[in-house]
Amino acid sequence: MVVARDLEVYDGVHCIADMGTDHYMTLKNMSQAATPWADMALYGKYVTYLLVGIVFAGTVKHYVFSNYDVDRVRGGPARIMEKLTAYSRFIVYRRLPSKICHRLGLPSSVGSLLLIGLVTLYSLLWCFVPHPYYRACLGFGSPPLGVRSGMMSTAFVPFVFILSGKTNLIGFLTGISHEKLNKYHQTASILCLFFGWVHTIPFYIQNSKEGGTARLHQKMYATPVYVSGIPPIIFLTLLWVGSLRIVRRFWYEAFVSLHWVLAIGFYISLFYHVYGLLNADKYMVATIVIWCAQLFYRWFAKGYLRPSRFMRTATARARRVGTPNQKCMEVFVEVPIKCDPGQHIFLKTLDKKVAELHPFSVIPSSNGFKLIVRAYDGFTKHLYDSLESPRDLKVLVDGPYGGVARDVRSFSNIYMLCSGSGITSCLPFIMVYANLIGMPAVPLRTIRMDWILRHAEDVCWIEQELDLIRERYGSLLKSGALDIHIYCCSGETEKVNLFGFEYHNYKPVVADIVKSFQLGSTNCIICSGSQSLKEQVGNAAARLQSQVGNVREVYLHTEEFSF
Repeated sequence: MVVARDLEVYDGVHCIADMGTDHYMTLKNMSQAATPWADMALYGKYVTYLLVGIVFAGTVKHYVFSNYDVDRVRGGPARIMEKLTAYSRFIVYRRLPSKICHRLGLPSSVGSLLLIGLVTLYSLLWCFVPHPYYRACLGFGSPPLGVRSGMMSTAFVPFVFILSGKTNLIGFLTGISHEKLNKYHQTASILCLFFGWVHTIPFYIQNSKEGGTARLHQKMYATPVYVSGIPPIIFLTLLWVGSLRIVRRFWYEAFVSLHWVLAIGFYISLFYHVYGLLNADKYMVATIVIWCAQLFYRWFAKGYLRPSRFMRTATARARRVGTPNQKCMEVFVEVPIKCDPGQHIFLKTLDKKVAELHPFSVIPSSNGFKLIVRAYDGFTKHLYDSLESPRDLKVLVDGPYGGVARDVRSFSNIYMLCSGSGITSCLPFIMVYANLIGMPAVPLRTIRMDWILRHAEDVCWIEQELDLIRERYGSLLKSGALDIHIYCCSGETEKVNLFGFEYHNYKPVVADIVKSFQLGSTNCIICSGSQSLKEQVGNAAARLQSQVGNVREVYLHTEEFSF
């Protein structure tokens, strides 16, 4: 066979024509002795060691705070561990400008960025610092750069699939809910894709260098396509393109529908590609075992297959509230559900007009729960447009999920800041925990909520709940143990009865609100709302860490719905 090119190396030896000769085999053995092919499996293990180490550290942190044996009622100065925690929170609670991070597709939290940066830098160093990148001839063995990057890419696969679940092993161990882990799922996916391309390109470069396009064409078709690495890299690239913010903005429902189809195609094709190579298939087996286990747990413990609600639909009463410009809806679902404050559910509507799945924060009641929904694009817009008059919907309820990783009752002071429909995350804390204020066995002494609105009419979203709070906890409102502030940014006067609550007809400075907090011994700040609000509260909470010493703790929890 005639080839267009045949690279010459080492005293006249050609990479193609001399393949199989004694001198060629001697050079091959020398190349393998210097850089053994089998040693490339170690690079996948190096990635796994780091990721498992991070999960272990998160598990220890979760265990320590969940089983904190200090009497939380005790006041006095902070202990050493509490001071060290405050020093770290002074950094990790800070937020970078959300507009810049949003455009770059990065989380604004400094803590998340530092963790992502650590994993990225560690992986890049292990991939690109070792040499050589290539062998003299491809016949001497696969390019070391290609093999080690391929093993590193495969090592990320179990974490990509594990982190994708609403209930997942990492979330169970670390106490971090799925919506907060989603940024790490995206990061692991991007690194998996990046190292997948780094794995692919050296093979094309080496074949082209040795024998030109003819050799490249020959090698491409020498292996069945279902065994080659082409299908998995295509599937993973399509997943990445579909996850881009600009794509999700306009075709989110299409992306959600195709997401799992592409993911399953990626998994199957990658399994064929790596089977029997450097034990890489063990990563794939671990992936499917853990992923299926957590999927079945979700179905039977949280989802539609739970014994108490096996594929049982519920009735949801939906109606528009407020003015047409607000595009707000109230949905009441008649399903008794045990839901902790700050948790959310996924609501799947079984309606001819609207059939989608979407997460919502929950306001629980005795015979069901209430949702406050703002119409934006996609599902919520379609639902709002279908509500020309109040009507019933058939729905399936999946959840609850999320919530605060810490026991909120163990804090002496709870401070909540929310904007717009973020009130649905904060209000349940008052309705559930206000009756604990002053109880001898519970350290909780004060609850304060600051709600920032655009228009005074928005108060009507939770008018019934405010009346209930006034009726149940009037004495706490008078004493100041329960303090509720409502801010109207448009400067309008109040439109409903807000007796007992502080109403302000101006746009507040969030930093000033946080500065006004009268910190107790242990403090929990909860934030739900716009990215701008979370950015300001995060930076303010970071500055409050300087108070630790006089107080024992300032803890921040933010609601995340960026997935």
